[in-house]
Amino acid sequence: MDREESRRFAAKLAGATQRVCRDYRNGDVVHEEPFSDQLCGRLKETLEDFQTGEIIWQAEVTRNRGRFSARSFTKTKEEPIWGADLIMTIDIDTSAESIRKGFIAQSKRLEPGERLDGREYRRLLTQCERMADFTPASLVFLYHKEDVRVVSANAVLSRRDSDLWSIETWPIETLYEDFAICWFGDHRLQATDPASLEGLRVLMEAEAAIRIVGRDAPEPYWESDDFDEYY
Repeated sequence: MDREESRRFAAKLAGATQRVCRDYRNGDVVHEEPFSDQLCGRLKETLEDFQTGEIIWQAEVTRNRGRFSARSFTKTKEEPIWGADLIMTIDIDTSAESIRKGFIAQSKRLEPGERLDGREYRRLLTQCERMADFTPASLVFLYHKEDVRVVSANAVLSRRDSDLWSIETWPIETLYEDFAICWFGDHRLQATDPASLEGLRVLMEAEAAIRIVGRDAPEPYWESDDFDEYY
């Protein structure tokens, strides 16, 4: 995928992510798990038949149904063994390239300038340690009423500062672009179909998982051999 295509791809996903922030602003997202769930749903919706250059996109989502609702106010399960609540994978298989990789993330609701309280910060450190032990492609999504910023789990562990906004973050759109051009992601986190995506989600005990699928766009009919034969 060239730079122009990757930027269009990233902008499309970033727009969907900002709509989830709008949902949060309107009171429709309460805990981190529903945020991840809702993010996957928005991304799936926005990628439906979206095309960049010669690639047409779709997405598949699997969720932890039955334990949480979008308006859950209490935790009802043990901490996931790997600390992540979101898995994102990409599966590009076209005539020009083949890429399969992924990353894991923990979402934290935090308005700019605010700090996590002591208990929540210690919980985040444990989550980051678990994720970083599994893969270097481990992130924290700091979401608030306007946007999502990204920080690596290793950076959180290195700084050991509950003021997460003092750690360098980058825009979610930058992450999506780097993910598309293979600058970021772990090849061990692969999903090739809905069953393997669900298996990965269950293995990681994540709240939600998404597989972003890129395939060769169908040739326009008027450029096909059938069109020439017809006329």
